[in-house]
Amino acid sequence: MTTLLSPATHILARLVLTVFVALAIACASSPPITNVVVPAEESTTESIDGLLATASSRTGVARIRLYIQAIESMLEAGLYERAAREVQEFNIPDDLPAELNLRYAMLRARIDLNANQAEPALRWLSGALASNVEDRSQLSMEYYRLLGDSLLSSGQPAEAAVAYMEISSNFSNGEDSDVFDNIWTALTELDDTELSALADSSSNYEMRGWIELARIVRIDQFSIRSQLDSIGQWRRTWARHSAVNRLPDQLNLLQQTWDRRPAHIALILPLQQPTGNAIQEGFLSAYYQALDISREVPRISVYDSSNVTSVYGIYDEAVASGADLVIGPLDKQLVNQLAELPELPIKTLALNYSDSAPADRLNLFQFGLAPEDEIAQAIQLAWNAGHRNAAIVTPQSEDYLQLKNFFAESWLSRGGELVSQETFSGDSDYADVIKRLVAIDSSEARADRLLDLLPRNNMEFTPRRREDIDFIFLIANPRQGRQIKPTLAFYFAGNIPVYAMPSIYDGQTNQSENSDLEGIVFTVEPWVLNEADDLKIEIGSNLRQAQGPLQRLRAMGIDSFRLYPRLDQLANRGLTALQGTTGNLTMSEERRIRRVLEVARFEDGLARQYREESADSGS
Repeated sequence: MTTLLSPATHILARLVLTVFVALAIACASSPPITNVVVPAEESTTESIDGLLATASSRTGVARIRLYIQAIESMLEAGLYERAAREVQEFNIPDDLPAELNLRYAMLRARIDLNANQAEPALRWLSGALASNVEDRSQLSMEYYRLLGDSLLSSGQPAEAAVAYMEISSNFSNGEDSDVFDNIWTALTELDDTELSALADSSSNYEMRGWIELARIVRIDQFSIRSQLDSIGQWRRTWARHSAVNRLPDQLNLLQQTWDRRPAHIALILPLQQPTGNAIQEGFLSAYYQALDISREVPRISVYDSSNVTSVYGIYDEAVASGADLVIGPLDKQLVNQLAELPELPIKTLALNYSDSAPADRLNLFQFGLAPEDEIAQAIQLAWNAGHRNAAIVTPQSEDYLQLKNFFAESWLSRGGELVSQETFSGDSDYADVIKRLVAIDSSEARADRLLDLLPRNNMEFTPRRREDIDFIFLIANPRQGRQIKPTLAFYFAGNIPVYAMPSIYDGQTNQSENSDLEGIVFTVEPWVLNEADDLKIEIGSNLRQAQGPLQRLRAMGIDSFRLYPRLDQLANRGLTALQGTTGNLTMSEERRIRRVLEVARFEDGLARQYREESADSGS
């Protein structure tokens, strides 16, 4: 039985080498053996059965070679279940040629990978059987592709990119151009820190060129025009790189995306309301930033929907003006009206979500600051930290009760337990709310009953809170949170982790007041957290100061402008995500933009970026 080695400690170090040591494929004393070629007219099953029958009549290396060929044929035909059964029928001897060892390891890895078992696949590909990979052979090309696929499936995009680069740097015959798309997929899954770490470990021209290409595209992600210019400059600088004449498809389509961008945008917003004004401020700020880069910006027509109860008139007016993209409306009722139409004449990016799936999915896109996205991410954070028993505290209004129900349903469906829930209204007595939440009131009631039975003036009593709460999910604004968090500490619950929505932070640096929010983990839009953003600094110097909610709406306006040329890219999966000011933006099958926000934590009264910890890390 062959022993498999773990790849965890050495696989990346192995990959960053530019060339592997070339070893002999077969022992010199072994007679030349060729694979059996089966007549083309035979069916796949007959061919495989023939190979297995022939193998059973042979011995030694010849027998193993035919078995391997038969199982490879099963995999090519998609007969993975049969391959998994057959591969258990024979053992690999210790004295096989390196080529057969590698082929056996690869077919075992393919079987595991097809069963979504990436880790076992990696053990095969990094074990002793796969230790000898001949440089520039066709088999080694297949090996690196399989290794890259396995690493990518196991959540190791950096290592996957390096594996794929072994193909791009060593095979220039054009037969495997899709590997360039695989490299790009892997690189785009890296965050900035991971990309920098890969750059620090890069040791050859091929890898450095790929990393530089990923960097310039990421830096210019808000401007397709800038991306195209930077790619052109990259091609001149890296003239000998394998990707110069064979860019990934996603980059090749950029010029087409730019040429087809909307030339006239109609912006429909309730301008007499603070929400509409804030979105317009963000939208126009992004517009003028784009204008500084290139004069090739769309024409903008603005329509006020403040007192509109029916969307059809204002929408038809925007279409009649010659607009080829509508951004808006914001009001949910108006978005619902658009979603009920049998079709829309032009692309429309609604700034809210309809209550039902739209009839026309081709031209209606939807983008908003959905609290459900924020709750779902908080749930994921809590679950990853190992918490299973939740308590929740929310305001008592109808909207917040709906969010409470959404949290409860989502948490229970994941397998968690909701052990306590309380609501508050206005400036209510938070002490009573927290006492009920952690069952201090029950403890006090038990003490009162005991005192009734044993009336002793010198009797001492220390209330005890319930011990089955793993974390508290809090929906509150900063003012409410600054009262609730200290109250938790007062009632012996200060050590219970608290997770909150973006509403807990107003975006203001107020260290003394925010010290009362100490330890709360919350999701937040990158725009609110990033004080060094050039556009944010410019807006801050030119426009009135905005609190948290209006800051987020400005960010939404910025993203709605930056999304305008990217809608088809996201819908067609030519672009998997866009790092926006409201979060990392992706698009669902229903053409709804979804957000993944930053995670922050209050530390010493300051909102600091927080690196999520899993239960496995001992958090």
